[in-house]
Parts: sequence; structure tokens; C-alpha cells
Amino acid sequence: MNLPLSTVRPEDHIQPLVHLWNACAGDEFPLDARLLSQQLALDTDERRCFTALADDGTLAGAILAKRAGRPNPDGTIPSLGYVSILAVAPSHRRQGLGTALLREASAWLASLGATRVRLGADHYHLLPGLPVTGSAGSDSLAAFCRRHGFADEGTEYDVIADLETYVPEQVVPVAETVVLPWNGSQPERVLAFMRSNFPGRWSQDMEEAIAAGMRHTDLLLATDTRSGAITGFARIYDRDSTVLGPGVYWRGIMGDNPGGLGPIGIDRARRGAGLGLYLLRAGMDELHRRGVRTMVIDWTDLLDFYGKMGCRVWKQYRTASMQLGGE
Repeated sequence: MNLPLSTVRPEDHIQPLVHLWNACAGDEFPLDARLLSQQLALDTDERRCFTALADDGTLAGAILAKRAGRPNPDGTIPSLGYVSILAVAPSHRRQGLGTALLREASAWLASLGATRVRLGADHYHLLPGLPVTGSAGSDSLAAFCRRHGFADEGTEYDVIADLETYVPEQVVPVAETVVLPWNGSQPERVLAFMRSNFPGRWSQDMEEAIAAGMRHTDLLLATDTRSGAITGFARIYDRDSTVLGPGVYWRGIMGDNPGGLGPIGIDRARRGAGLGLYLLRAGMDELHRRGVRTMVIDWTDLLDFYGKMGCRVWKQYRTASMQLGGE
């Protein structure tokens, strides 16, 4: 059965897209309208959403593609595209609809100069890669992607911790350093620190979050008590955060008091002295003070580092990309 494809504005179809996503992946990754609306509102990358309607008017399938538009640290724009959403309703699978959607999105990305496309990992992504859940749906999606030329590039994880029961290793305070929630003052000073130490995605994310009205106490800053210089940062989230971070994307299955942490970054000149672990402990302590009981740290391969604080693997992903025109 061949269903015609249409181009739609995804922000005009929030509920149908949420329903389709949850029909495909809602048990493991329960999407809600608030999160999808936020991701669409905050992202500035050019995007195109292709959909197919079933006879009853519901979405049979959809793909959301994005063309990378933010510059690399050297100022160049990457020739990269993303597949942010690819979903086909269970009753419409194995009929060529997924292939048709991917072909249409790939052609659009290629027309904009993209030479490679990644699965997830986009700015304001929902997933950092192909989810590995062991379910029939996950295995089927992985096989589909391999058939269409996507190659595995690595493994990433979300880790989780129970803040009611965690027993961390002893963390030695870093000399002449204090870690406190940001008071909201001097945002340009914060952004200057980010641009100097983390040019690219992390500094872009911070700039966009501040502009979007992020709650300033969702940023922890490590400061040198002698000079007043910022030496590190950690982002934290809870259910009341004005900008939801990846650690609380799937809060629907995280219990009554979900929280998230990450990323954590340290001034180049201060690395290797234990400040990262100190910030991690400070972030977990702050979330615990807020009543958070379940905390997730997203998109990482630093399992040993986070394991020191009682974090364990929660979700697994395979990062993957495809050369456009190589199907």
C-alpha cells in the first residue's frame, strides 16, 4: 500500500506526532507535548517534516529531518543533517513507508548541501542515537537502518542513580573552590567562560538556554575563591525546570521526583585535580535538597566516572550515520 507523503509544520501537529511516537516507543521513551513543543521552539536549525496519513486520518508515519546550521568552533558550517524522528505506526510497517520517508528526507538534506546524516544527536534531540532496548521494535529499527546504509560509530549511555540510597565515595573538596547555584547575574561572564573552554555545542546550548529563560539555579558554578574566576560548571534539572534538560526527558517513567544532571565541564587549566567529581557530588547533593529521588545523566560513555557516585547504566544507544547518496 502506497500512502502519499505530505510536508507539514511539526509545531502544528504536536499531538499527532506525540501519539505516533508513543505508539512506537512510548514504553521506553514516553514523549509528551511539553517536551516536543520545547524542542521545536528552541531549535534554530532548518527542518522539514514529512508525514503520511492513514485512511482514518491518523499519522501512519513521520520523519523529522534537520540541516545543521550552527557553526563549528572554526566558524564553518558542517555539511551534516539529522534524522530527529523516524516513526511508522505498527500497523503500517513492512510496506515501504519507512523507506519512502527516509528517501524524501535524504533528498531534502542533500538539496541543502548535507553530505552525511546522523540518527538523532541533533541540537534539541530526543535521542542521541539508535536506542538499544532488546525489544523487537528496537531490533527491527536497527536492521532497517543498516539496510539503508547507516553505519555504527559507537555506544553511548544514559545512567541513573537513586538519590535516596546512593552511597558515594568520599569526595575531597578542591582547595580555594566553592560550588554554588548561579545567581543569575553577569550572564556574559558565564558565556565567556563557556566560549573560552567549550566552543561549539556546549557554549551554544548555554547561550540558547539563557536566552530562553532557563532557571538560573539550574546552573552550578565552581568559582576560585581567590580570583573569583569561574573554573567549572554543571547543569541540573528537575520537574519544575523552565527548560527541560535531557536527564528529565523521560520523566514519565522516572517516578514522582525526577531529576537530571549534565553536562559537567572544567576550565582547561584546572583539569585533573578532582574538580569534576567535586561538581558531580555538588550537583547530586543539590538535587537531593530539591527532593529529587531518581536522577539521570544522559548521553555519556564515562561509566567509571559516574559509577563512583552510584550511577548505573539505564539506557543504551548506538550512534550511527549514513553518507548521503550511498544507499
